[in-house]
This record gives sequence, structure tokens and C-alpha cells, in this order.
Amino acid sequence: MELLHCLLPSLSLLRLDGYEMAVGNQHLTLNLSSTQTTAFCPICGQPSHRVHSHYTRTLADLPCVIFSLSLIVQVCKFFCSNPDCRRRIFTERLPEVASPWARKTLRLVQRLQSIGLALGGAAGARLGERLGYASSGSTLLNHPRRLSLPAFETPSVLGVDDFAFRKGHHYGTILVDLETHQPIELLADRKAETLTAWLKAHPGIAVLSRDRSKTYKKAMTEGAPDAIQVADRFHLVKNLSEVLERVLGGYRTELKKVECSQQQVALTAAPEKVVIARPNPTTSEKAQQQILDNQKRRIKQQKAIKKMPAQQCRASVIARKLGLSRTTVARYGALPDLPKVPARRPTFGRSLLDPYKKQLLGWWNDGIRRPSVLMELLQPVGYEGTLRTLQRYISGLRRAQGLPPARFRVAKPLPKVIVPDSPPFTPKQAAYLIVLRPENRKTEETDLLDRMTQQHPDLAMIVDLADDFLKLLRQRQANAFDDWLYKIEKSSIKPLQTFAKGLIEDYAAVKASMSSEWSNGPVEGLNNKLKMLKRQMYGRASLDLLEKRFVVPIAGS
Repeated sequence: MELLHCLLPSLSLLRLDGYEMAVGNQHLTLNLSSTQTTAFCPICGQPSHRVHSHYTRTLADLPCVIFSLSLIVQVCKFFCSNPDCRRRIFTERLPEVASPWARKTLRLVQRLQSIGLALGGAAGARLGERLGYASSGSTLLNHPRRLSLPAFETPSVLGVDDFAFRKGHHYGTILVDLETHQPIELLADRKAETLTAWLKAHPGIAVLSRDRSKTYKKAMTEGAPDAIQVADRFHLVKNLSEVLERVLGGYRTELKKVECSQQQVALTAAPEKVVIARPNPTTSEKAQQQILDNQKRRIKQQKAIKKMPAQQCRASVIARKLGLSRTTVARYGALPDLPKVPARRPTFGRSLLDPYKKQLLGWWNDGIRRPSVLMELLQPVGYEGTLRTLQRYISGLRRAQGLPPARFRVAKPLPKVIVPDSPPFTPKQAAYLIVLRPENRKTEETDLLDRMTQQHPDLAMIVDLADDFLKLLRQRQANAFDDWLYKIEKSSIKPLQTFAKGLIEDYAAVKASMSSEWSNGPVEGLNNKLKMLKRQMYGRASLDLLEKRFVVPIAGS
């Protein structure tokens, strides 16, 4: 009995009168009675000693080991002694045990709230059933909904970012205290008026961190004109990477030469005679010729576009003469000269065999060349492709070694076959290497960039300008920002000039990012958490529930 007495939710309000244990059903029932002799009227607050009657409340409580626990509590009804009160009879309250009219104890409700906040409905219901807190998913979501949002003081440093309720259709705004890294509130949309109203209602913010959004810039300028706006460094680097990819797209011929030279270095470094196997084209000769013809047509159109402005032709006139849209005319005019060979598709050279090529080449160079045998060796290690895919790859190996068709047997020694480890050197890959920190580049990646800058003077200029901008951000050299803008203006690379023009339009916030310690990194991290919560609820959470799960801290965390 002493042990059961320790299980009570309140030792001062309840007395244990007895218990019943159903071993087969794994259920424990405690019979309790209230020890209060005085109760306060919930309407007028007048104390009363006059007992009217007794009744019992059944409360579900926390499970005890493998036993579910129920409390049968006998409580009193009292007469209200205040003649002016409209309540004549009231029931006594047990504030430490359960809320009025509740069928669960407060401590059980708190556990259910924690499960609902952490996991949501369906996943929380599955876990709760295993832990002894059997409850439906809807109930688990109803408990967090009843919670109130925690109060907060207006932060001195605020981070702002948008998030998607439904990507491409409906967006909201997330507000984060950057000093404590705690989310404050979610706004129902990302309109400038909404954020402006919130900022005016919460004066005193000294620093505002944001991405490059013009909408947020306008809202911050109107809602908190005295605050310092800081552009996020991650987004600045991302914008630079996108511009670099667009610029390098005009130098695909030079990048192809760099890729070939890299493969040649791999051949000369090999201790024995080797050959490189390259992927077979997956399109027919007719389709490949059509791709080249389309590229020639684009090159011809671009040359015509670049000649016409000298004759004082407007973009609309050029578009009408060439049968193109004004957007295409503007894009072709801003791009460097298009390469003769179009860009490869992103999936070029990828195959289901990629994870197994190293092991497959080992077997091939050891003399195991029958496709059926190789298929039997690959399937146990996880290969799920077809025999035809394997045969197409093997045909490339045979062609690289100069072997005749498979029906002829060859007795002469064959060179070893290798496959280039590095992916094709695309503009996207080149842009990534440029913005990568020098200390994080591998030796071969540094050599790759050096060979790229040797291919064309423009490439060397692009890399130098990008490195200078990244140093401004990473080493907080705000004083050199104007000199960098002057260099860009003197260069002949139009996409970089357009990038610099956008920076000038947001000059104060960009320069502040080069001297301030604040950034939107914590906001981006919390935005990822918000995406996880959305997916837990299959994207169907309303704003109030999403905000409760996102902002309200979980008890004990």
C-alpha cells in the first residue's frame, strides 16, 4: 500500500482507500477520496464548508510498468454560501490532479502533449500504443492545439525567411530570434504589408537579417526604418554560384578540354598500360544530328541578335524579325557566344552499374568477361539492373580494349581498363569548385581549376573576381567592396555586371553582411525543421497547429 500511495498524483489532496488489480487485463485501479474540507466556488470565489453530496470521477493516469492505471476519485459537491452568487451547488476542484470535466490526469495530458508536439498524430499514436499511452491521432493533435504560444520579448536581432505551405502556391513567413536561435512566430503569408504590421507592433529591433527578397526589404524599411538590414551570406554565395554557372555555360569547349586533360593525366600516372572506357551514346545518330542542328540554329539567332542592336533596333523589333520572344532575345544577348556543341544532359553517363563498376572492372581485368557470369556475380552484391544494361556497358569495355565481337576469342594480352572517377566537368561542377573554400578543395580539384584558368583569359578573370567577392564575405572586408564593384564595371562579363547591379540595389544590406556577425543560418536550419513537421502531417496542418508544434518547446527538452 505504501508503494501504491507513492503513485498518487497528489499526496496532499488524495487519500488511497483501496485498489483492484486485473492481472489478465494488465489493469490497475486505485480507489481514492478527496481530503479537502473546504472548497472555493468557481464563480464568486467564496469558500464553503457545507457538503451537499458526493460523486465519483474516473481518471486515466500514467501507466505503471505493464499495467494501465485508472483512478476512481470520490469528490464532494458543496453549497455556495454567497446568496448573491448564481451558482448554488458546485463541485470541488483538484487543480494538481485534473482539469474540470477532464477524464485524464494533468500529468498524462502533459505526456500526450509532448508526444503530439514531437511526432504529430499518426506516428505519435503508434508510439503511444507501445508505451502504454493509447490515444488516437486526432486526440494527440487536439492536446497541442489547446496550448498557448509562449510569451516572448521583442528580440534585438531578428531573422526572417519564407516557407512554403504548398510549394509554388502558398507561402508564409518565419520569424526567429537570432540571439537565442528560438522561433518566435509564423505569419500566414509573405506579403510586405503583413511583416510591416508585425514590425510596427514590436518596436525596438536593432538588426534584421534576411535573404535577397525585395518584398522583405520593403517591409523592413517601412516597419523598422532604424534597424540595420543584413543580407544573408549563404544566399549571396548561392547567387554568385548561379551567375558563375550561367557564365561558364558559354565556355563548354574549354571545359571539355580541361576534362580531357584530366583524363590524360590519369592515363600517364598509371603504372601500367591502361585504356579509358567511355559511356556509349544513348541516342541514335539521327537524334544526335538533330541536337547539333538545333544548336547551330541557336548560334545563328544569337549572332543576329548581337548584330542588330548596333542598328538601333529595339528588343521587340528583333523578336518580331526573328520570330522569338523578347525574353529569349534578352537572354541570348546577355549570354557569351554559344558553344558549337550543346551541354550534356544532367544524367549523362549515369547508370545502375555505377556503385558496382569498380568491382566489375576488377573481375573484367582478371579475365572474367562472360556477361552471364558477371551477372551472377553482381546480383548477390545488390545489382538490380538488367542483363541488357550490363551488356551495353561491356560493349564499351570491349571497344576501349580494341576487342572484336564477343564470338571471336582473343589470346593476346590486353591493356587494363579504367573508368574516370571524376564526373563530367560541367559549368555547374566548375561553379561549385570556384565557390568552394580553398582549404576544402582536394589537390586534384585545385589542379582542375588551375588548368581551367589556363584555357582562356576570361576564365582566369572570372575565377579571380569570384575569389575576391568570396574573400569580402568570408574575411569581413567590407571596405574593399567598392573596389570590387569597380573591377566588375571594368570587366566585359555581362552576367557578372548584372549580378553587381543587383548588389548595388541592395548596397547597405550587402555591405552589412561583410562586416556583421549575423546571418540567416539559424533561420534556414529551423526552416528545415518546419519542413519536417509539415511532412510528418502530410502537408495538411493548419497554421495554428503548425505554429504550436514549431514554436512551443517540448517539456523536458
